[in-house]
Amino acid sequence: MADTSKRPAGDDASLGAVIRAHREAAGYSIRQLAAMAGMHYSYLARLENGDNDRPTADVLQRLSEALEIDADELLRFIGVKPTLPAPRTYYRRAYRLTDEEAAEADRRMQEFIAELQKRHKHEPDTE
Repeated sequence: MADTSKRPAGDDASLGAVIRAHREAAGYSIRQLAAMAGMHYSYLARLENGDNDRPTADVLQRLSEALEIDADELLRFIGVKPTLPAPRTYYRRAYRLTDEEAAEADRRMQEFIAELQKRHKHEPDTE
C-alpha cells in the first residue's frame, strides 16, 4: 500500500491535492499514473490542478486501484458515501491475505464477537 505520510492534512484538502500527494508518495509521474489508470496524462494533470472537480466514479475507482488506496477516500469528493465491504473482502484487501486466510480471519472474528456477546449477557447491567 502507498505511503500516506505526505498526504495533505485535514478534510479540507482538495481532490487534486489528495491525488497528487498519493501519486508522489507512490513515486509515480503523472504520465505513469495516468497510464496505470487508463487515462490521458493531461486529464490527470487537470484533476490534480483542480481544473476538473467532477470526475466520474469510474475514474476515481481506477485511480484508487492504481494508487492502491481505499476508493472511498477519493469518491467522497464527488458525494459518494462510503460503503463497507464484506469482512472477508476487507481482510483480504487491508491485510493482503489469501482467500483462505481471509475466510479464517472472518471465522475467528465471528468467534471473538460471539464470546464478547456471551460475556456481555452474563455481566450485570450497570445502568
